[in-house]
Amino acid sequence: MAAPSGAHASGGEPDLTFACADARPSCFDFPNCCQNRSGSARCPNAGGGAITHDPPHAGQTEAAPASADRLQPIVFTADGLPHRQRLDAWNARFQTLNTILVPDPVASTPYYRNENWLLGNMMFSISRISACRFERHRDHLRRDALDHWVVRVLRHGTNKVQLGEDRHVFAPGQPFLFSLAEPWISDWTASEWVSINLPRDAFPAISAGLAALGPGPLHGPGVPMLADYLLLLERHLREATPADVAALGEVTRAMLSACLLRTAAPRAVTAEAVAVAQFERVRALIRQHLASPTLNTERLSRMTGMSRSALYRLMEPHGGVATYIQSLRLKVVHTLLSDPALAAVPIATLAERVGFFDPSSFSRSFRSAFGCTPREARAAVMAGMQLPNGPPSRWDDGSAEDFGSLLRRIGSDAPLAAGAELARARPLLA
Repeated sequence: MAAPSGAHASGGEPDLTFACADARPSCFDFPNCCQNRSGSARCPNAGGGAITHDPPHAGQTEAAPASADRLQPIVFTADGLPHRQRLDAWNARFQTLNTILVPDPVASTPYYRNENWLLGNMMFSISRISACRFERHRDHLRRDALDHWVVRVLRHGTNKVQLGEDRHVFAPGQPFLFSLAEPWISDWTASEWVSINLPRDAFPAISAGLAALGPGPLHGPGVPMLADYLLLLERHLREATPADVAALGEVTRAMLSACLLRTAAPRAVTAEAVAVAQFERVRALIRQHLASPTLNTERLSRMTGMSRSALYRLMEPHGGVATYIQSLRLKVVHTLLSDPALAAVPIATLAERVGFFDPSSFSRSFRSAFGCTPREARAAVMAGMQLPNGPPSRWDDGSAEDFGSLLRRIGSDAPLAAGAELARARPLLA
């Protein structure tokens, strides 16, 4: 059994104690985080002095010089901020996803840098952090409704993770799988890792296969090859141009499918694995019947053969049955309104195609979700502007408003549900 999250594996050392920015516990260091190693600069968590980094090592590349014809990452970082402000800035960018705590917010120097490349409907990320803890709880799940799959590979550092009742310790080079639909407690030494983020609705076949594997360390003959590919992908992305995005996204999708779905070993059947598989089945049915005005808990219960109480328990982490259906309908309508090819289709017609039959209720729900009315969103599309809260075209400062918003945006221009395809396929211009 792996060492419990937040505890050192070796005996005789104290449990890790973390604090939010407004608390001031005794300072501590991870055993091998803040020592001066040969050829290495002082760890940023040691406190005091300028933030520096280890020199590039095997598999790490220097950032390419900025170039107008190169694909630019979306960056989150507190570089340039006073030390006392960095934890607040870090949490401001990531608080919808999880809460970030550091050993001592006063004596330590929190550091983070997160770079993200959009590859069609998936996102490749590189993260470098000082020692910290990430906590994602049920209230985070209810607030952000994110349920992407994530495949992560550490480049250096150690990560101790509690996923449900399971505890894992991940070392460099070991790929592992987890879902944003589940809570976690994750303890880090100063670390760097790469990850690929997959929206379930954009990749239903891969999502169903990953659900069969279940969260945790990945094993199988193709897994080491996938780890090598993900660790080397950064180098290619730093040299890539926007014209390369489609090819890189397709190659990455093919690698995930070939290395995981065909060769990775599925885990033993557990209650959590059964719940994940059930959720994937419910998701598929909701996508298939999204346009139906009678899509509700009772009908889903009949279609799945699950009791209403079991269905409520399954969907509770996602806001409940009605909330999940409405959220997906709004995403699909948002996608349809973003399509210039449908600009002449009446908004009410598009809304009806995904199950909104009351114009007033639809308009209120849309405004609540996206901060503008459907008519205002349509006007933005007609004017050639980016639709509010739609897929990002660019950020002038190279960053997005927060990481959770960025995750919600990837895949939003894909056919999120059968309802979107149905809306496009039907003769809407009668």
